[in-house]
Amino acid sequence: MIYLIALLAVLLFAFGRGAAAKWANFRHRKRLSALIPGDEGLPIFGNIFELGRTPEAGLRSFLERAKAARDDWNGTLVKLWIMHDSVFMPTSGEMLQPLLESSEEINKGEDYNILKSWLGTGLLLAGADKWRSRRKMLTPTFHFSQLDGYVATMNRHAKVLVDVLEDHADHEFDVFPLIKRCTLDTICATAMGKDLDSLHQPEQPYVEAIAKIGALNVKQQMLPHLWSSFGRRLFGWQKENDANVTVAHALTNEVIAERIASRAKGEADVNKKAFLDRLISEMDKTNLSIEDIREEVDTFMFAGHDTTSSALGWTIWCLANHPEIQQRVYEEITSVFGEDEDIDCTSDEMAQLVYLDRCIKESLRLFPPVPFALRRLDEDLQMGPYLLPRGSTLCISPYLVHRNERIYPNPLVYDPDRFLPENVERRHPYDFVPFSAGPRNCIGQKFAMNQLKIFISWILRRYRIESERAFDERRELTEVILKSGDGINIVLRDR
Repeated sequence: MIYLIALLAVLLFAFGRGAAAKWANFRHRKRLSALIPGDEGLPIFGNIFELGRTPEAGLRSFLERAKAARDDWNGTLVKLWIMHDSVFMPTSGEMLQPLLESSEEINKGEDYNILKSWLGTGLLLAGADKWRSRRKMLTPTFHFSQLDGYVATMNRHAKVLVDVLEDHADHEFDVFPLIKRCTLDTICATAMGKDLDSLHQPEQPYVEAIAKIGALNVKQQMLPHLWSSFGRRLFGWQKENDANVTVAHALTNEVIAERIASRAKGEADVNKKAFLDRLISEMDKTNLSIEDIREEVDTFMFAGHDTTSSALGWTIWCLANHPEIQQRVYEEITSVFGEDEDIDCTSDEMAQLVYLDRCIKESLRLFPPVPFALRRLDEDLQMGPYLLPRGSTLCISPYLVHRNERIYPNPLVYDPDRFLPENVERRHPYDFVPFSAGPRNCIGQKFAMNQLKIFISWILRRYRIESERAFDERRELTEVILKSGDGINIVLRDR
């Protein structure tokens, strides 16, 4: 008995103060949350049973709650309780502004911790202090003058893609797997200087490991028994995830070692400079370790192919279902490139593709690659008329903002003219945030837009894209990215 009492005393000493602080914060969040309109759901469980257990059901539920907030109390803030977590989702750029412009509230939500075994605490997941130093170091890498160095690589992989697509012409097929492998090849070349060639060799350990890590993360988000570290270990999730992370890290480590060795011997191709080379050159100046370099390379491998493949897939879907808009894009492309389908797309040509730019932005509005991004509030934050409590999760949701019918009338209609300059000027600057905004916006957004323009210009010069399905005949799923549950099914016709 005395040993049990001693054990309880130790546990109370070790965890008592932490538990007391958490309870106090919970009461604080409950008190401030009660002042904000909206349903808080059931005791203990909150609104969790209203969200469904599939990626598709979750999206529908969030849209319905956003509409209810607008209709019931003219609100632009959705309130949720998921067990003991309070979650707030602004649905307008004006409401988002205090968060996006804050230089203090930049810590990511705890849901991202599941990715740390693969990505470490690189730029995507880094806490505030580390993020500031890394962002300052990496920003010059994405200056427009540096991005020009990646354009030739993007063109090379776009050519490979249009050649591979030839085997699928004249019948319906799902183009998304090919797009995903092509964007993986492109980011592998630009981030690591490594030719993966997954378009021709999809059954590579690294390619399969990346796909499995993504699937495992979706599984973990959807199944409550995998929410705790104990559950992930008990049901084998952790073992499977760790095995695939090991495979992914092995390739990155190998490439880093090879690159450092070749640079030391003066054998590196200076005309094939990758993001990795720029990190290696910073090693002595900023005390970067091999692990630091790996986590940044892995971060850009993850963020640079998943999001771009989503954006490219949805843009192709939009153009396939709107032939008159596609024809106008094609006419703009031929006015820039002429009839020669083999000319590379350079920065000068990209600047002239203004209608294509509008089409891509409208696709990003309807189908933002990252539909939800989470922040954890360190302090109470005034957002419009409401004081949001510290310890809450704040959700930046391009998906909800972009489909707010008060900002975008008939929001489900694909209309690139929404991005005519005169229409953009009438909206709040943060009513369009596919790459987030403010201090912690996406550092690679210009890189992504360049890649989208290059890829689409190559595809449309070679093919006419058709769809045998209705535009709204799709199931939108929010996983790590926004994707179609039915694939991106199109028909290609040679021009």
